[in-house]
Amino acid sequence: MKSRFVLLFLISTIFFDCGSSKNELSPEGIKKTEELREMVRAKTFKFDAKFAYPMQSNDVIRATNALMKGTQNLGGQINLSSNGDFLILDGDNTEGSLSFFGEMRNVGFSDISDNGINFSGPYTDFSIEEKNNGDKIIIQFDANSTVEQFRVRMVVFTNYKSNMIVYGSNRTAIRYTGEILPLDKDK
Repeated sequence: MKSRFVLLFLISTIFFDCGSSKNELSPEGIKKTEELREMVRAKTFKFDAKFAYPMQSNDVIRATNALMKGTQNLGGQINLSSNGDFLILDGDNTEGSLSFFGEMRNVGFSDISDNGINFSGPYTDFSIEEKNNGDKIIIQFDANSTVEQFRVRMVVFTNYKSNMIVYGSNRTAIRYTGEILPLDKDK
């Protein structure tokens, strides 16, 4: 009888201890979160891309893996740390310079001098939406290069990390991960 009571006590203790708890932010954490929200609302920030995740067919992944053999990259994940890939929102304008690894959909579009995702100028159809009580912010907008239209969708988290998917009118979609940085106006 005593062992049943002890077992019941242990099981109930485990269930009570495993209950969900809210992560309380420190005053400094709250301040950083508000700074991030202000950067996003003011549309003045830089996305610094660290990794690219091309959305490719299996055949293209096999070919890409063969080409990247020995580089510590794979067709499904490519390290961009030394490339300087970025996207900047500065008021009503955007600028992007992102490496592209994927498939072109329009043969006539291919321009050997421009195989990355590059755009500069005003954007359109901009929206911001906060989810999970502000724990993540979804940003969407359209941008144009001289020959292609892009739909950009970013998910920004309170730790300044971000996922971004770029949909091109002439190529497969590609996902990037990185971080949000304050826009340095001195440059």
